[in-house]
Amino acid sequence: MNKRLLKVAVTTALTVAFAVPAFANPFTDVPAKHWAYDAVNKLAQAGVVAGYGDGTFKGDKTVSRYEMASMVATAMQKNLNNDQKEIVDKLSQEFATELNSMGVKVDNLDKKVDNLVKISGDARVRYGNGDSFDNTDFRARVNFDGKINDNLRFNARLTSGNMGYNGDFSGSDFNTTNTIKLYTANVTFDALGLTNTIGRQDLTLGNGFLHDSPITGIASQAGNLQMFAGNLEDTNKIYGAEYAMKLGAANITADYVNYDIDNDSVDVYGANIGIKLTNSVTALGEFYNVDNGTTDGNATAYGLKFNKLGLTALYRDVEDGANSPYSNIHNDIQNLNNENGYKGLEVSYDREIAKNTTLNLKYQDFEKQDGTKIDGGARTQAAINVKF
Repeated sequence: MNKRLLKVAVTTALTVAFAVPAFANPFTDVPAKHWAYDAVNKLAQAGVVAGYGDGTFKGDKTVSRYEMASMVATAMQKNLNNDQKEIVDKLSQEFATELNSMGVKVDNLDKKVDNLVKISGDARVRYGNGDSFDNTDFRARVNFDGKINDNLRFNARLTSGNMGYNGDFSGSDFNTTNTIKLYTANVTFDALGLTNTIGRQDLTLGNGFLHDSPITGIASQAGNLQMFAGNLEDTNKIYGAEYAMKLGAANITADYVNYDIDNDSVDVYGANIGIKLTNSVTALGEFYNVDNGTTDGNATAYGLKFNKLGLTALYRDVEDGANSPYSNIHNDIQNLNNENGYKGLEVSYDREIAKNTTLNLKYQDFEKQDGTKIDGGARTQAAINVKF
């Protein structure tokens, strides 16, 4: 056990050391021949900004984008003539990102930014250990979101997939299965009182215990009701609906899903509840029933989330036939797809350890429904995710 914990600690430390600097975004110097210097010099000579010394920049002296934005912010507060206002407006657009980070409002910036393609993403390194496995993998994703017109938006995501590590990255998994692919691609628009998303998209029901896997199809939202239909990653089909509501201190969702798996119809009924007991503690419960005509099985998960600590403790009990292959429990580094039923404790810890950087630790101790040990036994997992 100590060896496992040591590997988790080393993985975490190395990831933080290398990942965080890689995604840092410090203000850089404005190049010496940038047009902004002449623009600010004109403002300095007119007494609008102070600049350096006599109000100008000398020789090879450069300033950072932050310093330049500070001068622009000062100029924006002054009474300007038309020529000066034109210069300041141009400068404010050039340094809009820096001004925004300083809390300075740039006229029409929000509207212009909304019309741009927004690029974001994340990078993750993950380590898992059990009695029969010891794995590390990596994943990087890039998201593209944009506005086509006032009633049409698009989303697309590229992913590297989970890239296995075997020392020199030369294994068969790396060469044949780890390729960059288009993971989601969809458009969203309003019609007939519904907000509709068509294309390949994420679908998570409740907390994901029932379903957390993408579909290619349509999802429509009307108030608290979501309806969806399409194909799954493995070409099986799905349709269903989820209704969400708030009742006092409780947030509740109710689900119906029909899977067409290998031409067999599977009906699933589920519910999820989160009750805020105090500001620090939330009680969690999730249930679903799977009926494929010959097997009728239940799956439950219940426990507590300690909000301020980032700690969640759940007891999971999945009967034979109720192990949904589309559950988020199969998104772990070592899944349970081959187990017909299992039960046991799961403890997870989530914490932001730096800006845009989160740490997730998870411990699972599951056994089969008959009490025999699951291959792999107790499992530990550590993951670092950096967003940019």
